[in-house]
Amino acid sequence: MGLKAYLHDIVEAVVTTAKGMRITARYGVDPKEEVTLQYPEERWEIPAGYRGFLHNDILKCTACTMCVKVCPVDCISLESVRGADKRMVLASYDINIGRCMYCGLCVEVCPPKSLKHTSGYEMASADRGELILHFIAENAAEIKARVARQVAEAAAKAAEAAKAAEAAKAAEEKKPE
Repeated sequence: MGLKAYLHDIVEAVVTTAKGMRITARYGVDPKEEVTLQYPEERWEIPAGYRGFLHNDILKCTACTMCVKVCPVDCISLESVRGADKRMVLASYDINIGRCMYCGLCVEVCPPKSLKHTSGYEMASADRGELILHFIAENAAEIKARVARQVAEAAAKAAEAAKAAEAAKAAEEKKPE
């Protein structure tokens, strides 16, 4: 390597560095561009399609368990019991957002579209238990007991109605024509 090649390498390094610094200066030192955001007071605009925390509208939920079955990390758990009207009643619905990977599979498969991604992204916690979202405030055992009472009452009413219908039928058969 001669002196000519050595000087050529130095000139090439200076020219390349100057080009890079020109691009950096053009994009990085633009006075119109705000880089710093005063976070708690100001927030970035959330883009459309952002997958934030999950939220389930319990009033729409049919307890079909599709979200539980499709979740790859098992972060959704639900308990349900069959009510007096033969429909499923939710006893508990919990989502562990500490385990959730925000893939959106549960949202896509939800038939009544009760499960949605929100725009929320802040939930710092020192305790993992705080990362479990409980969507039903009432205790699951209390709900199951209440539904069991309703089912028993409905069965008793149905038996009473059947007995009354049978008595009416027997009375109608005994009636002379």
